[in-house]
Amino acid sequence: MNESSSDARVLLEHLLRPRSIALIGASDDPVKLTGRPIEYLKRFGYQGRILPINPNRETVQGIPAYSSIGAIEGPVDLALLGVSAERTADALRECVAKGVPVAIAYASGFAETGERGAALQAELAEICRESGIRLLGPNCLGLVAARDAVTVTFSSSLDEGDTLPSGPIGFVSQSGAFGTSITSRLRDGGVGVGYYVNTGNEADLDAAELLSVLTAADDVSVLLCYLEGVRDGRRFVDMARAAFAADKPVVAVKVGSSAAGARAVSSHTGSMAGEDAVFDAVARQFGILRVPGVEAMLDTAQLLATGRRMAGPNLTVLSISGGAGVLTTDAAESAGLAVAAWDAHWQARMAQVIPPFGSPVNPIDLTASLISKPDMLARALDVAVEHPGTDALVVVLTNVERGSDAVVSALRDAASRTDKPLVVVWIGGSGRPARALADAGVPTYRDPHRAVAALSALAEYGARPPLPGAPEFDDVDTAAALDVIAKARASGRIRLDELEATKVLAAYGIPMAPAYAAATPDEAALIAQRLMFPVAVKVLSADIGHKSDLDAVKLGLPNSESVASAAHEVLAAAAGASDARVLVQQMARPGQELALGVTNDPVFGPTVLVGSGGVLIELLDDRALALAPLDPATADALIGGLRGARLLDGYRGGARRDRGALAEAMSRLSLLAADLADDIAEIDINPIFVHSEGAGVTGVDALITLTEKGGGHR
Repeated sequence: MNESSSDARVLLEHLLRPRSIALIGASDDPVKLTGRPIEYLKRFGYQGRILPINPNRETVQGIPAYSSIGAIEGPVDLALLGVSAERTADALRECVAKGVPVAIAYASGFAETGERGAALQAELAEICRESGIRLLGPNCLGLVAARDAVTVTFSSSLDEGDTLPSGPIGFVSQSGAFGTSITSRLRDGGVGVGYYVNTGNEADLDAAELLSVLTAADDVSVLLCYLEGVRDGRRFVDMARAAFAADKPVVAVKVGSSAAGARAVSSHTGSMAGEDAVFDAVARQFGILRVPGVEAMLDTAQLLATGRRMAGPNLTVLSISGGAGVLTTDAAESAGLAVAAWDAHWQARMAQVIPPFGSPVNPIDLTASLISKPDMLARALDVAVEHPGTDALVVVLTNVERGSDAVVSALRDAASRTDKPLVVVWIGGSGRPARALADAGVPTYRDPHRAVAALSALAEYGARPPLPGAPEFDDVDTAAALDVIAKARASGRIRLDELEATKVLAAYGIPMAPAYAAATPDEAALIAQRLMFPVAVKVLSADIGHKSDLDAVKLGLPNSESVASAAHEVLAAAAGASDARVLVQQMARPGQELALGVTNDPVFGPTVLVGSGGVLIELLDDRALALAPLDPATADALIGGLRGARLLDGYRGGARRDRGALAEAMSRLSLLAADLADDIAEIDINPIFVHSEGAGVTGVDALITLTEKGGGHR
């Protein structure tokens, strides 16, 4: 599909800001699903042309009706298809004939229902591909664009009221009911949602493309998304890159992390949930804030909507109660934030404005005196705002009702005098003061843990690393790697033996221990004499992936006799393999064992992995993933996130390891994975020894599995 800037303009202008809207199948009854969009458009003050299509009526809800979309004079920006699944394709073709650029299909009964529905959905997709019309849905609730009162939805969330408060948030949801609930709760909390779009089954337009459109909108500064699956991983990454560059945070709820959840996703929309660990890695790599659920999304959105940023993780906590301050501090520390004691100078300044029985240390105990002395709160906030080590302020209050107007005023004024984030935790009470603060744009929470979690997300966003750059190596021999792959395919294999795998890796400059093949034990002994003892002897066969399971690996062999004997043993262990030979390999120098790997995710493409080596990668689950390719600096940051990373950095007096060489090897592997994505399904280098600082790395075992079809390079 065309993702050019002109296509994005079409979607922004005709889908989100249409000047004329036609509804095929419009009902005169404003309560019916196909009557609601027209009733909403009228009630909320849409200023464009409303064009009901109903061949059985002259008017629909007081508006002149048309017998067909072709009977309308002038252009139609957006068509709403309020007909059954069986009639939707014909209605879409009528839109194509009219020259309508964008349509929304409401009906269910498509891919989410089984084979017949999937065929109907495929027909819609084919019409879009052939004609160029863009389609939202099917099986969707439509959208709400508050700026221009574009209420093209049948959701009951708009049944009451006659105003649509707009705001800086653009929200795209693959679930209609979830999305409208979140939108309603945000608006109830005083947070304006400028655009809400439900994508449904995504026969054409998907969530990533719509998020890209919202990223380009000048009235959107925060992006929210509820995802059950990602249809086009590369498009999603392109969106994330664009949002990163525009400094527009993306907050994502991604479901389907469990096996049962993934099954439910498939039955709900017919989409694939994808590998959750890969999505998690992509989110971290490209600055997306993944949150666990509804409350976290609401809390984070409320804070991000202020447009404020944290320069670091340091909080100043001001509390009406010492206990509440300690609770907030504990929550902050658990969330990776810091509540550091102020130095003597700043403690003295704070002590001048709070009661002598309070505490100026941080957390700062203002005591209950602030209820009767709101001016004291104002002065304390002034000091906290000026404090150079404060990146954000948290004010914790309890049952403050009498005099709450003055407290609210002090908090509102303090927030207006600083660019630092200021959040309020108002525990207990009627909730009226908290609502007043939220309406004034001051994020307010009922629980310290929720406030701190939102601040932690804001700090994470502020500390996000640069986007990964493309690795550049001038000694890569892609042709040599492809030659090995082509020969394996020519012999009917999709698994390389270890020697072939080593050659592919060597073509990309990934250090592997020297190794040679032998057909017989005697030949193995001769090869060993040319290498430096000790050596390793392994079975060499494309049919055998995990050699140690067959006891077909012999290490530390000191002489020719032991090599010949070991060769006999490994060949006997692999007697069932038709291509079994012997691999004689130089023993690597001592080092810290790690593992590198590649998987080719069906959604996002090749990903590269680093983790603890040997069997520990599975036992400890100490691993990190990233989308390929990535530069050495990004690779090093991933390595640093491992629990075992301290072992590379001289833990407890141990030798420092060549972490830089490991990062380079990982970067080279990621380049190989990206270059040969059509051919490589999986790579496993386990273990790779990380030697002492400056001494490099050496891989000693490698497995490469090819894709079924290949990239057609030969």
